[in-house]
Amino acid sequence: MSILNSRFTDRETLQDAHAFAAQLVDGAFEHAELDERQKSIVELMGEGLSLADIFGITKDELDALVNQACLFIQAGDTAKARDVLTKLAQLEPTDERGSYLLGTTFQMEGDLERAVFFYTRFLALDATNPEGYLRLGECLMTAGERNEATAAFRTALDFAREGKGRPGNAEHAEQMLGLLAA
Repeated sequence: MSILNSRFTDRETLQDAHAFAAQLVDGAFEHAELDERQKSIVELMGEGLSLADIFGITKDELDALVNQACLFIQAGDTAKARDVLTKLAQLEPTDERGSYLLGTTFQMEGDLERAVFFYTRFLALDATNPEGYLRLGECLMTAGERNEATAAFRTALDFAREGKGRPGNAEHAEQMLGLLAA
């Protein structure tokens, strides 16, 4: 079984988890005694606004969370990085950097299934970024899934050659494809 089809990415499992969570939230709000401010926050979130939008949290403040998580990752403290990234996800769930960095923490720990889950989430939010395909390919390669890893690295290479991502992405993709071909 491929790590791309793990329990963390199975559509039915995710749908069940979402349905269960929705029931919990509905039940909690049904019996909760919310003041008017809390009710308005719940309504705004129901309209699709994030907590960052609602409370006026700026991009600079979200960037500070990302930077703090990166410092923890560089120090090898993946648990603290995940704590910060969880706050980021609560404030702005569509910030793709959080998904990418969560994937990084799990990849560093060798938890490939969770890493793949977050990298695919990252790619759902930023589909042409070669970085996500590179990390995904690395996880697949480590898991021994050569064909899938090759496809991921080729996709990364294509987007990098289009000028997307950071300098050096194309070279990294070519290097990884060379390792797989050897």
